[in-house]
Amino acid sequence: MTTDNNRFHSLDTVRACALLAGIVLHASMSFLPGFRETHWPLADNSTSTGLGIVYFVIHIFRMTLFFIIAGFFARLLHQRLGTKGLIKNRLKRIGLPLVAALMFIMPLTIIAFIWANKQLGTQGPPKMEFPFPIIGPPIPWGHLWFLYVLLVIYFIVLSTRSLIVFFDTNESLQKKITKIISFCFKTRTLVLLLAIPLATALFFTQWWPQWQGVPAPIMGLIPNFPALLAYVSAFLIGWFLHKHQVGLHMLAADWPLYFSGACVGVIVALYIAGIQPAFTTIPLNTLERAIYAGSYIFAQWCGAFAFIGMAVRHIKTPSTKWRYLADASYWMYLIHLPIVWILQAWMLQWQLHWAIKLSLNLIITNLLLLASYHYLVRSTLIGKFLNGKVHPKSMHLKANG
Repeated sequence: MTTDNNRFHSLDTVRACALLAGIVLHASMSFLPGFRETHWPLADNSTSTGLGIVYFVIHIFRMTLFFIIAGFFARLLHQRLGTKGLIKNRLKRIGLPLVAALMFIMPLTIIAFIWANKQLGTQGPPKMEFPFPIIGPPIPWGHLWFLYVLLVIYFIVLSTRSLIVFFDTNESLQKKITKIISFCFKTRTLVLLLAIPLATALFFTQWWPQWQGVPAPIMGLIPNFPALLAYVSAFLIGWFLHKHQVGLHMLAADWPLYFSGACVGVIVALYIAGIQPAFTTIPLNTLERAIYAGSYIFAQWCGAFAFIGMAVRHIKTPSTKWRYLADASYWMYLIHLPIVWILQAWMLQWQLHWAIKLSLNLIITNLLLLASYHYLVRSTLIGKFLNGKVHPKSMHLKANG
């Protein structure tokens, strides 16, 4: 881990990877077996079970990874700005972009639906049946759900922290919590402490589409309980890691162990649920359901810890290219979905192998995203709106970071 000018380059890289992996994830969805049976129009005829496994592996830990990093940098900002400053900053950098994206980016996805429906000879919006309950007004967050959930988590965490600080005047509760988490870090049992509550919650969630992991709250005003539990926990671990950065060094030393745990968890989960993608509830008996929930969430936490540990261990100096991608990744993720979906609709009837279509989609999408960031965002008011400052177009870093 290195910090130039108080910047954590290894964790910047992790955050960029978590966001950019989402682009790969969404581009691959069109080629997953069984997706067309959900009545989703952007489902290609050329599919791959192997690509489904890649999707499963990326999906298993990507968002946990993101919320850990979000918690880490939230505490960093809290130390600099205080509670009021953090709230103001997050409303500007998370809340306003969320509203803007809902107004100007999400409507563009309708173009992809219209184009795909026209090619398939159908009319109207996709008639998908959501396997999860929609709580509150059916607000379609789409791929932006993580920003809304992040705002909800800021409210929960900062409110809870204020209550603890108010009542726990001698910090006895805080010290006990810190002692427990530190002990679990040292004994490598933190994964179990975190996995058991979430696995239990998912086990008792009857509507849970198991193959999809933690159900993303892509629609509705109130996020589902398993998602809140999963991502509040991840956020708090990130907050703890910033306060006790020795934990980062422990993860760096133990990343091969966590990586091995993630591999075991993935293998067990796929053995029980099958390698064929499933978008609804899988009929498992009680034992299978319990083992699957435990192995999946175990793999989720192990995978996130392994990725962070590996980055901290091996990224010891700032990288100009990764710094640039870290700066660009927020914009790239916000606007990628209409581009990915429109390209999928364009290629829907092409008689080509899925690997060619996916490669073309990713190449074209990323070229457009990087070009738009470089020329329209990085050194403009849009860049200041998203990141709070205007970056020079040059990729060169100053000597002080």
